[in-house]
Amino acid sequence: MTTTIKPGDDFFHFVNGKWIEENPIPPEESRRGAFYDLQVEVEKQLKEIMDTISTGNGGGLDENTRKVRDFYKTGMDAEKLSSLKDAPLKDIFAAIDGVTDISGLSALLGDLHRKGISAFWGRSVEQDLKDSNTMAMYIGQDGLSLPDRDYYLTDDEKSREVRSNYLTYTGKMFAISDAISAYKPVAQIFVDIETRLAKASMTRVELRDVEKQYNKMTPAELTAISPAIDWAKYFGSAHTTMPAYVIVAQPEFVKEVSAIFNEISLNDIKAYLRWHTLNGAANFLGETFDAEVFEFYGRTFSGATEIKPRWRRVLSVVNGMVDEAVGRLYVEKHFSEEAKKKINVLVDKLTEAYKLRIEKLDWMSAETKEKALAKLGTVKRKLGYPDTWRDYGALAIDTDSYFQNYIRAHIFEFDRHMNKLGKPVDRTEWYMEPQTVNACYHPVMNEVLFPAAFLQPPFFDPAADDATNFGAVGSTIGHELTHGFDDQGAQFDLNGNLMNWWTVEDKARFDKQTAHLAEQYDAYEVLPGVHVNGKLTLGENIADLGGLLIAYDGLAIALNGDATKGVDKENAQKFFVGYAITERSSYREEAIRTQIKTDSHSPSIFRVNGIVSNMPEFYDAYDIKLGDKLYREESDRVKIW
Repeated sequence: MTTTIKPGDDFFHFVNGKWIEENPIPPEESRRGAFYDLQVEVEKQLKEIMDTISTGNGGGLDENTRKVRDFYKTGMDAEKLSSLKDAPLKDIFAAIDGVTDISGLSALLGDLHRKGISAFWGRSVEQDLKDSNTMAMYIGQDGLSLPDRDYYLTDDEKSREVRSNYLTYTGKMFAISDAISAYKPVAQIFVDIETRLAKASMTRVELRDVEKQYNKMTPAELTAISPAIDWAKYFGSAHTTMPAYVIVAQPEFVKEVSAIFNEISLNDIKAYLRWHTLNGAANFLGETFDAEVFEFYGRTFSGATEIKPRWRRVLSVVNGMVDEAVGRLYVEKHFSEEAKKKINVLVDKLTEAYKLRIEKLDWMSAETKEKALAKLGTVKRKLGYPDTWRDYGALAIDTDSYFQNYIRAHIFEFDRHMNKLGKPVDRTEWYMEPQTVNACYHPVMNEVLFPAAFLQPPFFDPAADDATNFGAVGSTIGHELTHGFDDQGAQFDLNGNLMNWWTVEDKARFDKQTAHLAEQYDAYEVLPGVHVNGKLTLGENIADLGGLLIAYDGLAIALNGDATKGVDKENAQKFFVGYAITERSSYREEAIRTQIKTDSHSPSIFRVNGIVSNMPEFYDAYDIKLGDKLYREESDRVKIW
């Protein structure tokens, strides 16, 4: 502990200040923290697996493992990649050159999207938010090269600097690309297109309005709002049939794309597509391209001063593209079934604690409580790894080209998802790979998922005492359960359908408390003049607060068999320290600026200090009094769940 800091003044630095001081951010990273350290450890474990399967001729490997090996080895062959430069893009550039009209452009985009080249709009096949047993087609905004629309539209010094650096970056990429330089590209052409797309895009806060993004349309209705786009040709070249209906997340954005197709010359649109092809493929083209990507994206948006070693960059791609094939290798070597059993018990206790909290709520009616308890009682759990591993038999991975292997893997995944269209939902499927250091709640599935890699210190330690584990992993379990009842999750019923199950009065009381929490976070200043966005981070802040309260009650049940008996001061302090340790982190200035614009999570200091300042249990544990900086008047403390 940093004993020079009072826990009631700054609990985050009281617990983590010494650690932050002794653990500087590595030059290749934008931040350092509990998640980072564990992720690096998992990456080292995965590298050891890659090195093992890559030795010799790989004899005796099963087919999935061979594919992982060959994908990884093509990425690690830096000499071959550098000799090829951007030659692997020639077929895509030829396809762009071959487009002679707008109808052909629609067909081209279907092919590009299938191959993993981002342009204009995005599409996915997911559960229908209002019919959670059916898989539906979604169309939404995409096509920007910068991380957020505001970088194109905000007229502050930092945003102008980013736009200037972006133009410098494009010039450097043109200079080293044999394929694109022949077209004498003018960067302002596609910057103008991206700016139009940015203006038509929803803000990050608007994207949290789930109902507003549910716009179900027939093919005829979709064509009516975007007549310049030939959707039949788009879906045809994407190797799928025209869907019976499409859910359009941002109709105004789709209208703007159609207007761009009508108003901007085909040659200029093709320039935009060439740039997105080059920029999207740059990490597959050798160290010269990698270096330029890092110089712009790495330095500008994360503040890192050195590029990550090649093995980490390649591992990230392979891990993302053939995730369950890698995950199976990881689980076989590094997962403890004992950890899975203990986590299952913890989830039981946290669910019981949440049930008791709902039953005791004084602001919720019996009618809404009954539905909330029914939803909580049907939350499914996925722990560790899938019971059935994905079949990669249809995926072709070869030793010829890293970029071609990426395209093959993307086509495999694209087709796999498209084949779900209109079919029943597979509720056994995992949406997060086992080697991920994270956890999630899926509102349409109404399930929590805790991957194998997450179930280890500092989040979960089978050898640790209950107080520490409930503060660490218990708060995370509670966090994910609370996502089922945050400002977004509360809009979904027990079957995962987007529908209102609240009384009007209860919803108004809920909204009043969540608005209070948003105001609290709006007041937090991260850098001079840079504040947390309380509306953008609201769902995560609700989950942090609810999760820690539920975990505290879960600890009381574990210690005393009764949540109402509370927790003694020693265990309470261990509990809060266990929580704060999981949030220990430090950031570079560039990274925190990017996070504030793009991330729904608050900076870690406020995930600790902002949450505990609302909890009377924290006040009791550390004798927090009026005059302490974290002290909030009782009437000003937010209580939701």
